[in-house]
Amino acid sequence: MTINVKFLLKFGSEENIKNLFEKGEIYMNTIQTFKEFDKPGIGDKYEGTVEILNIKDAKLTFKFPDNPITVNSPSMQLWKNIGGHVGNIYSTYAISNLLLKRKSVHTVDKRMLQFGTHCIIIKDVEKFIFSILAKLDEKGITHSHNLVRYCNYSKNNHEVTLFKKSHLLSYQKEHRIIAYTQNNEPLKFEIGSMHDYAEIFSANDIINSLKVDYAAQQRS
Repeated sequence: MTINVKFLLKFGSEENIKNLFEKGEIYMNTIQTFKEFDKPGIGDKYEGTVEILNIKDAKLTFKFPDNPITVNSPSMQLWKNIGGHVGNIYSTYAISNLLLKRKSVHTVDKRMLQFGTHCIIIKDVEKFIFSILAKLDEKGITHSHNLVRYCNYSKNNHEVTLFKKSHLLSYQKEHRIIAYTQNNEPLKFEIGSMHDYAEIFSANDIINSLKVDYAAQQRS
C-alpha cells in the first residue's frame, strides 16, 4: 500500500507557531538534544541508538581487584549508540491514509499538548516538505525524511534507525526530516509564508474538536 500523508500538524508555543505561519521559520534541534532532554515524550533516550539487545538470564560481573562481584539478572537491555554528532531533526504529526484506514475516524491524543499551546495544520504536505528539503540542498546539507515506525523495544533484539522509535511514543504519529549536519548546534532557516496552505489553531481545539474521517477523505 502506498502511504499518502494527507495533513501535517505542528505543535508549539504561540510565538513559534506564528513564526512558522508568517515566515516559514524552521528550527531543527540536534539529535543529541532530544537524547539528553529529560522531559518524557519530548526527550528520547533511544535517539542515536543503532542496536538494542534484550538478554534473558544475564550475568553481570564487576571485576574489582581480588574481589569480582557477579550479579544475576532475569533480563538486561544493552544499547549500541552512534558516537558523536549525527544531525538535526524536524518533526511533525502526520495524518496518513494508512493511519485513517486502521481507524476510520482519527482524533489526536491529548498528550500532544505537552508540545505547546498552539498548532498549525499544513494542508499542502508536498509543498511544505519540498520547501524544507530545497533549503537544505541550498546549504549543501544531505537529508532524508519518512514516517516513523514504532517498535516494542522491551521484546526481541532490534536494529534501530533514526526512523524507528519506542511504541510508547506511537501517539505522536511522527514524520521527521533528518539533516545530516557537521556541527552539533541547532539549524534555523525560513521557507516563506505559509498563509496559502496552512491554518493556526489552539492546541486544545485540535485535541477536543479535530476529527478526520477516512470515508470523507476517500471521496475528496
